[in-house]
Order: sequence, then C-alpha cells, then structure tokens
Amino acid sequence: MSTWTIDTSQWPIVVHAVEGSLSDRQLDDYLREATALMQHEGTYVAVMDASRIGSVSAYMRARITEWQRQHRAIVNQRCLGVVYVLASPLLRFVTMTILLVTGLGVPYVVCSTRDEALAWARGRAGDGAAAPVA
Repeated sequence: MSTWTIDTSQWPIVVHAVEGSLSDRQLDDYLREATALMQHEGTYVAVMDASRIGSVSAYMRARITEWQRQHRAIVNQRCLGVVYVLASPLLRFVTMTILLVTGLGVPYVVCSTRDEALAWARGRAGDGAAAPVA
C-alpha cells in the first residue's frame, strides 16, 4: 500500500514521508496539504523522506516540477532548508546532480538516513531562528 504523511510534531521541523508508489490522486492530495501547511505556518525546515519510495511516474515528476516552480517564492521565504533522505546511492547522486544544476534557493543536503536528516534539520532550525511568521 502506498502512503504519504506530513509530520509536524517536531515543529519547526516538518517530516514529509512517502512509502510506495503514489497514485496521481494521492500525489495531488499530498501537494494540497503541503501547500496549506506552508502557507499558514511560520518558517520551517523540511525533511523529505523518500527512502521507501516506489516508482516515480511521469505525472509525479511533472507535477512536482510544476509545484516547485509555482511555489518557489514562498518556499524561499519560509523554508530554512531542505534535507532529502534517499536510500539508493544512485538516487542520491541523481538528486544532487539535479539540485546542483537547477538550484533550490534554500540550503539543502541529500543523505541516506532519517537520523542524519533530522540532525541536519535541527541544526538549520537552530541557526535560522525558526519562528512563526506574523
């Protein structure tokens, strides 16, 4: 079964996790919730845990690219950093290469474990004075 979660229990660290291969509808539902959270809360650090992701459809690639383009300004304003968790060394390499070429606009890192990601995120949250936006 494919699932996605957005965990805000460690605010200002927000853990986004995907397990399996999301349907188009699941992806759209996830993006709606992620957008609402980003627009209504303060500054945050995003942990994008895709260590258990399944296949990525053409729709998912296109939709995420479109979402990133549409929301780049608010992400740059509110996000103190992004850490990607990818179990596969190949996926880490591909992701780092894409980020190097396209840029993200905020500090980022790509790692292999959630523990490593959370340690980086805690550092960013502490350095960035993650406080609610007035």
